[in-house]
Amino acid sequence: MSTNSHTPRRVESTCTDNTLTDATVGTSIQSGSITGGVNFHYSSPQSPQSPEPPLPRQLPALPGAWVDRETDLELLRTQADRPQDHGSRLIVLSGQDGIGTTTLASRLLHDLQHHYPGGALYVDLRGHGPDGPLPIGSALGRLLRSVRSGELPVDAHERAAWWRSVTADRPPTGLLIDHAARVEDVRAVLPGGRGHLILVTSRHRLGELAGEGAYLHSVGPLPPDAAYTYLADRVGADRLQAEPEATSHLIHLSAGYPAALGLTVAQLALHPHRPLLRTADALTGSCRTTEHLPIPGLSGATMTAHHDAAYGELPQDTARIYRYLSVLPVCDVDTSLALAVSGTSPEAVTTALGSLARARLLENIGTQDPRGTVYRFGNAALHMRARDIACEDGDTAQSLLRALGWALAATAAADALITTSHSNTLNLDPADLPHAPGHPVRHADSVSALSWLKDQAENLLAMVRAAHRAQHHAYVWRIVYSMWPWWRSESRHAEWIELHTLALKSLRHDPDRTTLAELHLLNTLGLALRDTGSPKALKTFHRVRNMALQAKDPAAEAQALHDLGATHLQMGDASQAAPVLVQARRAREKHGYRRGVALTDILLGQVALKQGHIRTALTRFTDARTALLAESDTHDAARALALEGRAQIKAGDIPAAEEALDAARQEFLAVQAPRWVAQTLEWLGQAAEADGRPEDARAHYAQAVDRYLLVSAADADRVRGQIARVL
Repeated sequence: MSTNSHTPRRVESTCTDNTLTDATVGTSIQSGSITGGVNFHYSSPQSPQSPEPPLPRQLPALPGAWVDRETDLELLRTQADRPQDHGSRLIVLSGQDGIGTTTLASRLLHDLQHHYPGGALYVDLRGHGPDGPLPIGSALGRLLRSVRSGELPVDAHERAAWWRSVTADRPPTGLLIDHAARVEDVRAVLPGGRGHLILVTSRHRLGELAGEGAYLHSVGPLPPDAAYTYLADRVGADRLQAEPEATSHLIHLSAGYPAALGLTVAQLALHPHRPLLRTADALTGSCRTTEHLPIPGLSGATMTAHHDAAYGELPQDTARIYRYLSVLPVCDVDTSLALAVSGTSPEAVTTALGSLARARLLENIGTQDPRGTVYRFGNAALHMRARDIACEDGDTAQSLLRALGWALAATAAADALITTSHSNTLNLDPADLPHAPGHPVRHADSVSALSWLKDQAENLLAMVRAAHRAQHHAYVWRIVYSMWPWWRSESRHAEWIELHTLALKSLRHDPDRTTLAELHLLNTLGLALRDTGSPKALKTFHRVRNMALQAKDPAAEAQALHDLGATHLQMGDASQAAPVLVQARRAREKHGYRRGVALTDILLGQVALKQGHIRTALTRFTDARTALLAESDTHDAARALALEGRAQIKAGDIPAAEEALDAARQEFLAVQAPRWVAQTLEWLGQAAEADGRPEDARAHYAQAVDRYLLVSAADADRVRGQIARVL
């Protein structure tokens, strides 16, 4: 059976009838365990997905002008080239904000990249940022996703072990660990194996790492002649020579900090006809002001003075937008978010963001479809000073709430497009809460909506955490609920469990809470717990069932029973799964839910197969397929057929098994379900192996590995083991 590649396939819902587009299906996708529909969209056969992440080239871009630092570079190159008896080379570059440690580290790794065929990785630990350090589990997740496909463990310690294992056999790789504040965070992200080059930047010396073989290098200010060369390269030597005293004063005020010089260059470029003396006088005034502020050290005073001078040049509306953005707990911003928090016109926001980038108070990091141009605070010291000013002015108290209103409207709209029935279950209306945006995000279609969720995921997660801390409970659980398409698409189980736990806590504080909302959030939490093998999954689904009984909701109770049975089955306890699934089947049959009965029959067939009742299993799978085809559920009908083929292997009927598995494979190809294509190929390999055809078995296993690489590196490795066994 073949279907159009854009035809949605249905997957069992929690209390609702939902669809799931098969774009990023992983090991966790199981019929009977989906809350809400998700339309999966894969790239077309003409543009197949890459089976593995590309070779990482993640280093920050180098500045257009490079002056001095040659002595530093030569010394660092020598240290990087020193032979290691074991392990990898670790170098720590320490210096205050704005001194240029990140740029120096990036330049070194760029220069040496030909020595590191494993590529160049980058992780920003954000140890000195206004919102605190990046959780180490998140940092490890980013690194692991850069080098492998598939799901990741939830626990940070287990991720660290995986990271060391994955990099143990990796070709020599460069790694820049930026803005580290704690030695233990650096240790957690150090790769395994030998031959890697790891550069760490920090405000602190991190002297404890010297005892572990690290070379510690302090980065100092630029000397005056290098600062002069930099200014001359950027604004022209003639302009500097026309005002030598003002030029000397500007260099003195910068204290040799490249970031401070960059802010000065930006002001001079914005005002090409303004005398340098006027810019120097403005900076002198800022320096006098900062003398009365509680700012530690030369770095804080220098960067604050230069920030305040640039800030003082901003038009009033631009300065206001800048303050609003500074208090948001996000990684980056775009026009849509800035528009929501500022409440001004799109034209004014576009102009303001461009002005802030030209003043180097924000950094333009490029264009992302569908978001448009994206900006971020490029320096932690500048960001913290901007936030201090915003808090002093007291006009930004509503900024987070406006951002949350924007996030809820955008996620709810995405949910409605991608998983319509899930959205309709609670029918969340962002207009029911204050701070609905005047210019909400408009998603072109479900593909664009899912792309937006993926691009904004880190910002959304950060906003939900901040909303929970600020006790904006109504937004917390609604945004988490509306992010359903992203949870299932990405299978980020650590964040999935963390934020659903926060959502359930917030829901209990919301006077507008409903039992249905709690049922759905609990069930979705249970799915993540089950996917990770947590014993808490059973407890969660028991709780869902009890709530359904109290609410006298038989459909929800039947779904909870189904999920309990599926959880027992996943845990390998077929004897516990069987009676629960029989109850679920009876309840669904009583209410005329034919598709639900068929989906439970698939699980009952798997139970029978585990218990050795092959004929019973075959009957279950055959009946389920017939019913699912009648319901136009081609994906789950193909699942039933594939499982029937597996049962035929156990029955010893290899021709029937191969016929069923090959037909199921074709159907999975038609609906673009790569995990199940890989699974049927693996089972075809098992059929050939059972039939005494090792060459055919190896060929099927090899094809399965290629398909598994799209969704699960762990499964690909497992099947490679089967190939080795056949050899």
